[in-house]
Amino acid sequence: MTNGKFARTHDKPVKRWQEHLQSVLNCPEPTVMHDWIGNQPSLQLPVNTDSISEEEVNVAVKQLKNGKAAGVNNIQPELLKSAGSIIPHLTRACNMVWQHEATPVDWKNGITYKERRFD
Repeated sequence: MTNGKFARTHDKPVKRWQEHLQSVLNCPEPTVMHDWIGNQPSLQLPVNTDSISEEEVNVAVKQLKNGKAAGVNNIQPELLKSAGSIIPHLTRACNMVWQHEATPVDWKNGITYKERRFD
């Protein structure tokens, strides 16, 4: 759209995009430079670094959406929600990751399936 009118050819929208991107991406250099290295703020953010509680894990499990596909471990969200006895084990696993600051390799894996459509 140029001047409130729709373009009727392919060339006009392309030209308009070129003009727009030229104006957005080719801006002048900043006039004021900031020394980020020498001026580090000493502000400590209020981040809770305590262990993860069972209540936090329980709330997170309850917020999982139903009907989602199971992960690599074949555990569906509904199973986690219905098995309250699993919460202490999940809490322990989450705290191990939190304290060691390393995610298990298995947690980084996923399976992607191409959806089949039947017409």
